[in-house]
Amino acid sequence: MSNLPLDIINDILSRLPVKSLVRFLCVSNRWYILINGQAFIKLHLYRSIESNTDRTLIVQEQNACIPFDYFSVSFHDEIRFGKPLEIHQPLHCSTMSTDILSCCDGLVCIYNQWGEEIAIWNPLIRKYRKLPSEPIEKPPGFSNSWPISLAFGYDKHNDDYKVLRVVRFFNMDKPGKEFEVKVCSIRLQCWKKIEDQWPNKEWSICSDSVFSNGALHWLVAEEGQSPENIVAFDLATEKFWVIRMPIKAPTSCVTCLEVLEGQLCFIVIVDEMYNDVWLMKEYGEESSWTWIYKIEQGVVGSTFEYCKPLMCSKNNRKKILMEESHRCRTYLIWYDIQKKIRKRVKIPKLPEVFQTVTCVGSLLLLDGDNMIDPTQKNNRNESPSEHLNPLVKGVIY
Repeated sequence: MSNLPLDIINDILSRLPVKSLVRFLCVSNRWYILINGQAFIKLHLYRSIESNTDRTLIVQEQNACIPFDYFSVSFHDEIRFGKPLEIHQPLHCSTMSTDILSCCDGLVCIYNQWGEEIAIWNPLIRKYRKLPSEPIEKPPGFSNSWPISLAFGYDKHNDDYKVLRVVRFFNMDKPGKEFEVKVCSIRLQCWKKIEDQWPNKEWSICSDSVFSNGALHWLVAEEGQSPENIVAFDLATEKFWVIRMPIKAPTSCVTCLEVLEGQLCFIVIVDEMYNDVWLMKEYGEESSWTWIYKIEQGVVGSTFEYCKPLMCSKNNRKKILMEESHRCRTYLIWYDIQKKIRKRVKIPKLPEVFQTVTCVGSLLLLDGDNMIDPTQKNNRNESPSEHLNPLVKGVIY
């Protein structure tokens, strides 16, 4: 390998999975500098996304004792899934739940129950970075602030990952609401207030946030009403705008937003009978909303609540990996939207109830803080091998 030109080594290494590259950091100083370079990290991420091969499920246990357990499940195709491996997240707290907000380019944003601590975490290389704390600035005349809504995504224009925080202020006995919007730059490690106004002060956020096409999105509704609009926030321009939903769902239905293959996805949940799913084929064009499938009772079981689309299969875009939720159990399934056939994924020792994000192989945050197993944090001793090669320390686990 030492006789190969650097550009050929670069090309070969950029096609390898993350876990191999982390090990290769200690091969030589030449490889260490190459793999740590921003150009290589971006090339590797691009190829991971394009090839759709280096993928891992990050599973968070739900409805269990705090703190929740986290697991990683590697997979290569529709059949071969690895065993769940317990992993440790960076916000350790024995009295407060920590949840996954979202995942972008292999980075997982997690936060504690009240949003007081937020971290960006690369679980595949065990690196993380905590965000600085930021006070809520309550405007005069308001006594209550709720809820705190968080969102996470990538600003391509400025090459920066950002977290947005939206806080709604109100008074129980008086009309009127106010909003505070702040954004945190991961690169600069600082918060700033967004001057652009929330589009309508009567609108409240009524869904989890999703990231697509450089923007963050929420379903919004007036108090006591069903959602009719989607509010989007462009991370580059830091401006809000409004997108109309493909249909107005009946008040008895539940609606939510997801992202499937990078496209904005709108879902209507009708009791325990069926889920209707639309995709926005051309981002920003409301006329491009396209109905793609319906998953019905009987196909996934006698009853179900929600089938969250996670990703399409590598070789067959008509098959979708889904997280299927019942009242007290969660399953992973492959669903063929043409044949309307469901096949359960058999992964032993998964928690009974969980939530899932799909994580692409990424070297982002290679310069972040090291994850340490909290059970060994107070008794961890460096092994002699860590002193033999300065490249190993803090990189190999």
